[in-house]
Amino acid sequence: MNRILSYILSLAFVIAMTGCISDDSDLETLIAESEQAIAPYIDIDFDYSPLFEDADEPITDPTDPYYNDYVENDTYDRVIYITFNGENVEIDGADSYGKVNVTANGAHVTINSNYGRMEYVLRGWSLNGSVKIYSEHKFKLTLDGVNLTNPNGAAINDQCGKSVYLVLNKGTYNSLTDGATYSVPSGEQMKGAFFSEGQIIVSGTGLLNVNAQGGHGIASDDYIRFRPGCRVNVLASAGHGVKANDGIFIDGGVLNISVNGDGFKGIKSDLDVEVNGGRTTVITTGNSKLIEQTLETMADTSSCAGIKSDAAIVINGGTLNLKSTGEGGKGINSTDDLTITGGIVNVITTGKKVYSSPKGIKSDGNITVSGGAIYSYSRWGNPIEAEATLTIGPGYATNENDELFWKIIY
Repeated sequence: MNRILSYILSLAFVIAMTGCISDDSDLETLIAESEQAIAPYIDIDFDYSPLFEDADEPITDPTDPYYNDYVENDTYDRVIYITFNGENVEIDGADSYGKVNVTANGAHVTINSNYGRMEYVLRGWSLNGSVKIYSEHKFKLTLDGVNLTNPNGAAINDQCGKSVYLVLNKGTYNSLTDGATYSVPSGEQMKGAFFSEGQIIVSGTGLLNVNAQGGHGIASDDYIRFRPGCRVNVLASAGHGVKANDGIFIDGGVLNISVNGDGFKGIKSDLDVEVNGGRTTVITTGNSKLIEQTLETMADTSSCAGIKSDAAIVINGGTLNLKSTGEGGKGINSTDDLTITGGIVNVITTGKKVYSSPKGIKSDGNITVSGGAIYSYSRWGNPIEAEATLTIGPGYATNENDELFWKIIY
């Protein structure tokens, strides 16, 4: 009853605060968004429905630091088609270029290229196949209805340190699955079902399913960007769902990430995470992982989290739905500052504390909220916790019930 009363009072506050708005459509939108963010009995599940987004207009200024993230700014006029057919593969177009060597061992394809305008189009299926790419230049990798499983490692292994433009062709279903164990050549790395040494920029409106059994789902030793329109589902049981060293940027698209394993994160970056749009849903079910404990020291643990950054997290827009059900789990966990300027953030954590303290939204630095709507519920921990300062912008209300451990911010 207390929670229902709190909901009614909170909604009344929203209406009161917006009474000066003359546009009924704006008021209705605000109320609808607030209801979505504050429903006291909210649950979080995967949402595969289409998301209608504004068109992603490419940056055309070559001096812009993100100019390179738009495949439209280059011309990829040489195309190689790789079609999988069970234990075999058909390669079309490789012989005419000279600077590109494509070989196959069964359905395991290796590409060696020193040409800078290559596009590789993957089609067909194999339960014992993979693609490994060595290149001196960035390239375009188009998934055009491919279903690929590699029992001994990554389904796609990009050993190029440049950008890979991962394009999901419109109307196509694509699936990548790694093996439970990896066979990694000396001197190389292979960290996930889709692994790249360089940047990964995901675009297109097709569907990609990633099933990670031996490593992360999608992993880059640089950064990863998701552009509006893409649809990506990741199931990870042996690592993080999406992992990057140098940042993760969600500009749009639909991401559904399920992680089942102790200490794993749905989205994990060593540097900043930035959310600008889209609809991202992450559900983690693992417990905390005990790393080290002695008689003289406290336990060193790694807990699950929907989003974890070893640097800062910035949320400017979009919808985040994050649920962690295991011991010590967290929704958002930032080692540095957390800044929320817009969007809708829904967080649920239901796990208790054994090794690690559960939290809804946690920052080791400052938390600053100047826009958006937030619902954070932690059954056995703090819904929102900042090690430094928690700053709520003017015009916002805070409604909390310490007994039930829930907190709402508008």
